[in-house]
Amino acid sequence: MVIMDWQPALSKQQLDAIANPTFANQPEVVPWQLYDTQSVANAAAGPFVYYQTINADKTLSNMEGPGQLPDPQYLIVQYVAADVLQIPTVTAQASEPAGAISNIENLLKTARATFEFNMSNKRYGPFSLTMTAATGGATGFGYGYGTSANGTGVQWGNNGVPGTGGYPFSGALVIPPKIGFDITVRLAVAATLTATVNLRISMVGPLYRRVL
Repeated sequence: MVIMDWQPALSKQQLDAIANPTFANQPEVVPWQLYDTQSVANAAAGPFVYYQTINADKTLSNMEGPGQLPDPQYLIVQYVAADVLQIPTVTAQASEPAGAISNIENLLKTARATFEFNMSNKRYGPFSLTMTAATGGATGFGYGYGTSANGTGVQWGNNGVPGTGGYPFSGALVIPPKIGFDITVRLAVAATLTATVNLRISMVGPLYRRVL
């Protein structure tokens, strides 16, 4: 759960000053999710480098420029989250119960995925990807019906409890404009997956940008 600090009530004069900028380059601050997505296929070994390209599909990435923030944007990173965009899978009950949950478990525990943050060729990490809880979606669940030979099981899952927050940089990391950065996900061994999955990485925190 994300906890917000209590703030005292603002006066009308303070609200007017916030809503009506005095200078054209005066910054505004907004809560932000800066995200990028990479595909992880079965037997893929990585590494997977994020935030380096502009993606035309804005549901997969909202980067405005390749590898950096545009001027005059600043992002204060509160936490890093990871979502395995795995849809529910259906398997025969008589077979090994492989599917959505096992894909996530393989990435997190067998492949022992880690991530590193890099800015200006200075690296932070590696940190375990198990520290990066999902931002949302269904929690893990499965069910089956029918006989052992003909029954069907359905499963889906997330890495951790959605919305609990990810790796806590806690505002200690500030990304300035026009400075190269990336996040790299590494696997200890190649992934063993039932299907290709999208792995989305999000950096969440206040974004300072030009108000006009």
